[in-house]
Amino acid sequence: MLEATYSTKHGSPEKPLRIGEILIECYVLDDGRRVLLYSDIQRAIGLAEGGSMVAGKTRLEHFVSGSRLARVVSTQVRDLLAKPIRFRKPVTGHIAYGVEAQALPAICEAVVSAARLGILQEQQLFIAHQCEVILSGLTVVGIVALVDETTGFQKVREEGELRRILEAYVRAEHRPWLKSVPNDFFKELFRVYGWKYTSGSRGPRYAGKLVRQLIYKHLPKPVLPALDQRNPADSNWQRKQRHHQLLTDGIGLEHFKAQLVGVMALLRASSSKAEFLRLYNRAYGAQTELDL
Repeated sequence: MLEATYSTKHGSPEKPLRIGEILIECYVLDDGRRVLLYSDIQRAIGLAEGGSMVAGKTRLEHFVSGSRLARVVSTQVRDLLAKPIRFRKPVTGHIAYGVEAQALPAICEAVVSAARLGILQEQQLFIAHQCEVILSGLTVVGIVALVDETTGFQKVREEGELRRILEAYVRAEHRPWLKSVPNDFFKELFRVYGWKYTSGSRGPRYAGKLVRQLIYKHLPKPVLPALDQRNPADSNWQRKQRHHQLLTDGIGLEHFKAQLVGVMALLRASSSKAEFLRLYNRAYGAQTELDL
């Protein structure tokens, strides 16, 4: 049987793999494979715990093999979930089941694609949001490096395996102006809040405050204060640049776009402000009126 030679408990007992508020146990097996605990992946993307809805399948396997995701989930990912890796945990010797770490971003990308295609059910939009959160901090290469860092395996791995984990969110210099918030976002926001939309309109100042609360406040906590300090508002609440111009091309701007897409999906699924607030509060676990 495969043995876990490095793990969250071996490398950092109080610090499992953390992606935002999501915690996942991770291990490096004696054959070199990096794996994530199967049950933690299921919980991380927002699937309910408990027994399977179909005999012989986990909830995660049933979800990705269903008709709605069949067109966007690869056969390789379905095979990985159908045949989890059985291994023995260090110290306790308990038997556990894992999935190769690269499967997590692949699952998330498929779910996000399904949401963009409009083939998810309303109650599955929360899963799409969770996947957006996960993708914002991961890449297929990054997940391997992050597991190694969390377990302590990076201290002994070959130099050729070293991977960059995360880049800084805020860049040193600003980029030329880029239109990163599409007009469609404001159209949906205006429709849900009952405001009149005209081409190119950004609406009342309340709309800008909503973008700040819906998008920027869900970046890591130090990011928004740093943006405010580097790009302060004048006496008329105007700024010389747009905040997104100060985000890094890799992690920062991609997280911003992922958050934008997630909120956009909730807006499109809503027929009223009340419905949007319900979906938003469910997705983010925060009870806020978002009524400025």
